[in-house]
Amino acid sequence: MFKPSHESPRVEPVFGILVISDSRFRQYLNEGNYGDESGSAAMELLQGVGRIYNPVLVPNNPDSIRGAIATLQSMGANVIITIGGTGVGKRDITVDVVGELCVKRVDGFGEAFRRLSEAELGPHAFMSRACACIVGDSIIFCLPGSPGAVKLAVNSLIKPVIPHLLGELVR
Repeated sequence: MFKPSHESPRVEPVFGILVISDSRFRQYLNEGNYGDESGSAAMELLQGVGRIYNPVLVPNNPDSIRGAIATLQSMGANVIITIGGTGVGKRDITVDVVGELCVKRVDGFGEAFRRLSEAELGPHAFMSRACACIVGDSIIFCLPGSPGAVKLAVNSLIKPVIPHLLGELVR
């Protein structure tokens, strides 16, 4: 396992999970509930890593996404994981909205995610716009909506580096 060359301050991860989906939002409005395997998977995988807020569901709407991010940050979330809206479709706006808020991009995350995804998806992996960036005192990871993508990103990329990354943010 990689060991950083210097010590970073210890910062407790506080996770906010933001599920962005028009179809699930409509289902919630019509039925009062919605199926969300990916948000649940993220919560389960992050158990024991830090505090976790229950997933928040919003539609693919810029104001809703910005508002949910601001709310999670005001509640102390220093790691926000967005799920959904990272593709190339017309309604896939998560990366664009988060990009407007971004003060520093963490390009290596998206590169590593696509490299790992390629083993499973082949060349289709390049269509993912998964990314990470710094917004205020938080790191935001924008993940595709599939449970497999969430598991890959959380287990292989986020969990192994989050203590060091948060320490670097406050250093």
